[in-house]
Amino acid sequence: MKTLTSEQFAPITSAVGFLELSLNDAADALTAWKHKLASRVVATPLKSPFPEVLRRLEPLVGGARPRQLLVSTGPRWTAYFDCLLRGPDAVSAVGYLSRTVQCQGVVVDCTPTIKEAPGVRPPRYGSVQFQLFGPLPTHFINYVRTIYAAYDGSRWEFGANGTEQAFEEPEFYTARKIRDRFTSDMLERYCQALGIDVFNVDAYGPDAVLVDSDDPVDGLTVKSLAEVQQWLGIVPGEADALPG
Repeated sequence: MKTLTSEQFAPITSAVGFLELSLNDAADALTAWKHKLASRVVATPLKSPFPEVLRRLEPLVGGARPRQLLVSTGPRWTAYFDCLLRGPDAVSAVGYLSRTVQCQGVVVDCTPTIKEAPGVRPPRYGSVQFQLFGPLPTHFINYVRTIYAAYDGSRWEFGANGTEQAFEEPEFYTARKIRDRFTSDMLERYCQALGIDVFNVDAYGPDAVLVDSDDPVDGLTVKSLAEVQQWLGIVPGEADALPG
C-alpha cells in the first residue's frame, strides 16, 4: 500500500488536502479565513525541505488547529496539513476554501488496516479515499466526486458518489474484494490526472507557509509526533508491504 513518506510522519500525512492555487494565494485565503475565527493569526513563509518541514506542526493537539501548514506542490497546486492529533481535518479547510475562493480542491486519505495486538497496540481501521471539491454548489455542498474503500472494524465498504470523472477506472469498482475496488495505486493515478503527484515527496516544497493562530486547545491532549504514533499504533514503513 502506498502512503505519503511511508507513514514516517503519519498521522500528519494520513489525510492531505490540495487547493488549485499558488502557495501565496492559498496562504492569503487561509489567513483571511482564520482572521474570522481567531484574534491572532501569523503567517510565516518558510523554505525547508519536505517532509522535515512537517515537524513545524508539532506538538499535535486536540481541539482546534492553532498550526496549519501550506506546502507548494508546483505552480498549480498547494498542499494542506494541520496539527490535529488524529490527522488533518483537510475536508473542512479545502471544502470551505474551494467554495469561497472559487477554485478546485482535492482531499485524499490513505491509511492501512492493522489488526489489534492486545496489550501492545490498538487496531487501525484503514481507508483509501478521494474527494474532489469545486467552486459551485452541487448535490451536496460543493462536493463534486467522492470515492472510497474503507474498513469499519467489521467489514469493507465501497462508495462512489457525485459526477464520475473522465480519468476514473470504473471497471475496478465491481472487483470481488471490496478493498480492491479503490486502491492507493488508483488514488495515485487519479491525482496525477489532475496534476498532483501525491506520493512523490520530491513534488512537495521547499516553499511553505506556516499559519499560527490562538485557537483554543485541549491542554490534556498535546503530544509529540512520536507519542502520537505510539498512541495510535502507527509503525512507519509497515504499510509498504500491505495490499491496497
